[in-house]
Amino acid sequence: MHIFENAGALTCPLCGEKLTFADHSLTCSGVRRHNFDIAKSGYVNLNTHAPTSGDDKEMAKARQAFLRKGYYEPLADTISNAAGKGNILADAGCGEGYYTEAAAKNFDAALGVDLSKYALEIAAKSAKQKGISEKLLYTAASVYKMPLADNSCDCVINVFAPCVEEEYTRILKNGGKLIIAAAGRDHLYGLKSALYDTVIPNEERRDYPMNMRLEKTIPVKYEADILGQDIYSLFMMTPYFYRTKKESAEKLKTMDKLHTLLDFEVRVYIKEEK
Repeated sequence: MHIFENAGALTCPLCGEKLTFADHSLTCSGVRRHNFDIAKSGYVNLNTHAPTSGDDKEMAKARQAFLRKGYYEPLADTISNAAGKGNILADAGCGEGYYTEAAAKNFDAALGVDLSKYALEIAAKSAKQKGISEKLLYTAASVYKMPLADNSCDCVINVFAPCVEEEYTRILKNGGKLIIAAAGRDHLYGLKSALYDTVIPNEERRDYPMNMRLEKTIPVKYEADILGQDIYSLFMMTPYFYRTKKESAEKLKTMDKLHTLLDFEVRVYIKEEK
């Protein structure tokens, strides 16, 4: 039995009624009994409105290949420690599940939400392989409309994904945490130096919450050597992949080692009762 079976937190994206598990699907308790099949890999498609987007197959595989090497482990550990423990955690923009697995360690159950079916397949298969699929559920859905009941989550994590304050506030309990991870000013300085003649520092993201209390800001900053094929996998994870000239990008494939600064900022916000 999946832990979410007893949590009562999942909601139907069509009518908002409670979702329950039935064989290899989720069925709502509403009059129309909407039904959503669980894919063989283990994720369920609850995306009824948003267009399919997110990582394509190759990008999802590249992200998995890079993250599972541990280059960003200090960031994952920081997010996990900040999340703490509780009943339900939601990962808004979970990708292939690397940060979901890290943050969910001390929670009863976790829901990962993303629009990329390729990333979700990888995430669900990883959870199965590690024997934690009963506490982790991955769903195709938009972070702007998550299939969770009001005030149902103890923590929401948001790693390099759009911050939708109104939606995250809706699903968080009073006193719940929102943890946002973003690129710091000098993140991937070495990678950008290899690609461009002029390196422009990163701007601070503009979608931080306005109505939640900022409890703390945690800088995560260290240097790393990225090796071999991992260099191009890292490049595919970044926005630079879409706006770099082909000849510059191809240069990365010939490099044996890339030394770069990894610079992150983790912010912890608290939902306070109004």
